[in-house]
Order: sequence, then C-alpha cells, then structure tokens
Amino acid sequence: MADRLILVDDLDEESIKDVERIDFMWRGTEYEIDLNPEHLAEYDEALAPLLKVARVKQGAGRKGRKATKPKSETTAETKKMRDWAKANGHDVPDRGPIPREVREAYARAQAESGPSVPPQGTQEDAAEAATQNPYAGR
Repeated sequence: MADRLILVDDLDEESIKDVERIDFMWRGTEYEIDLNPEHLAEYDEALAPLLKVARVKQGAGRKGRKATKPKSETTAETKKMRDWAKANGHDVPDRGPIPREVREAYARAQAESGPSVPPQGTQEDAAEAATQNPYAGR
C-alpha cells in the first residue's frame, strides 16, 4: 500500500485542498511553509514589490552541494587528523567530513606542540632501509 503525503496549511492548520509547499531563504536560513491557494496569493502579493527590484542570485537553485575539505588537505593529512582525534577521545567518523570542532582541536594541538622535525637516522639505518626497499635512494 502506498503512503500519501497530505499537506495542511501552516497558517490556518485546517486547509488540505491544493496546499503547496513553498521553500524560501531569509537571512541565511532556509525555511519551508505549506500554504493553501488563498494564503499563497497573500504571500505572492507581499513579495511582489521586493521581487520587482530583486536580482536572481547566480547559482541559485543548486541544492545538496557537498561540503568540501580544504584544497590543500591531502588524504594522508585527513587520515592523520582522524587518527589523532580517535587517540585523543574525539568521536570522528571513519569516512565523510570531519566535524569542525575536531578540526579546530587538532589545529590547536598542532600549534601547541610546535613544529615537528622527523628524527634523522644514521647511515646504518639508511643502509638497512635500502636493503629492505629496492627502490630507496633512486
């Protein structure tokens, strides 16, 4: 059996005939409202003077844009950040975006620890690495 969605007018909370869902944005927040034809006409009338002088924003209508990581961030850096977060008690998913709070905590921890310089090995270490990896030093 198929489910049906019945919209109820949000203003009078009674009308269900020809109710239409309207999406709009105000001051950076997206909203939706369900209106019957009478209330939709009032909505259109109220917006008419503004729409006469308003501009359509370039790229308007695009939905579902994915959050992207900073361009300079590599997969290795993301893995390092996830490993650090898990080791320091932060709840971080194995995939997908890393929460802003975790990124900020990681950045603070990196700033506090100062620049890290990898330890320099001896010539014996380099010779041993070369025998284990035939491509080392090429």
